[in-house]
Amino acid sequence: MAKKKKILHNTPIGVGDSHIDEIDALKMMIMTTMSEMGITPEEYDSFLKSDINKDKIKEAMLSLPFDQPDFDFDDDDAPKSFLQPRLLVDTPSPMPDADNKSLRIKVQMKDVSKPPMWRELVIPADFNFSQLHYVIQAATGLMNCHLWQFQRQAYNPDLQIGIPADDSGYGLDEWTHDANETAVTSFLAKKGDKLEYVYDFGDDWIFTVSVLEVMERNGEVAELTKWKCDMQPIEDCGGVYAYLQLRDILSSPGSLNKKMKSEIAENYGFEDFDMFAAWLDEANIDVEFIQEQLSEIPDKFEDTY
Repeated sequence: MAKKKKILHNTPIGVGDSHIDEIDALKMMIMTTMSEMGITPEEYDSFLKSDINKDKIKEAMLSLPFDQPDFDFDDDDAPKSFLQPRLLVDTPSPMPDADNKSLRIKVQMKDVSKPPMWRELVIPADFNFSQLHYVIQAATGLMNCHLWQFQRQAYNPDLQIGIPADDSGYGLDEWTHDANETAVTSFLAKKGDKLEYVYDFGDDWIFTVSVLEVMERNGEVAELTKWKCDMQPIEDCGGVYAYLQLRDILSSPGSLNKKMKSEIAENYGFEDFDMFAAWLDEANIDVEFIQEQLSEIPDKFEDTY
């Protein structure tokens, strides 16, 4: 969890002739464009004085292709305009009738096969991404203990939907969209649409979330409808490769001799293999418990830290 926001860049504003040249060129481009569009000085002055436009200007500053100074955002003197998301050129609009639709989605763990591990669900189409996060947590048996984000591709910063860091110490230092405020159908609106969900930036659980079908409204809560592979991921076990090893142990404990069982139990901090096996058995899917959790998805992310 990030408790300190810090943005680092190489060259301070106003340092270097090339930087000044870039600003002059940008000024000339803007003034030329304004002139061609017939924007009068009075209209421009009115635009600058609008509080709404002041906020938009601050946000737009973040998208400039110039180096920015170093700021430690624990410093009260740091400009507040830098506590902003990175901006995208194009943000799709959410589905206009999402409140009358449901989405059938598939959540599949990456790098797992033979068998694959996936969960199929139906969710209200007007969910936001925080709600989708809770859906995935419930369906996969995870416990909402770590940072997470939705992206087109894991760790590609072009799209980064999550919870921005705040004074509580929880959240992303960098983001493009606030998950509480971003509708799922802004990016997952039709069959074939996909994103990747990353959870726990240490263990790196990565799931592909894909739309299988857009349906007429099918209830007001999410529901698990199908699944493949009974074993759920286990918090802090070491990620997908540790998961695969544990799954192999769970599927064929009879292939282990006494020495192997003793070593496995010791490696995972258990006194004996029976205690280890009991812990591992708890990772099996509990459909009734999942459905109960899915029926209680909060409207927005709730910071429990």
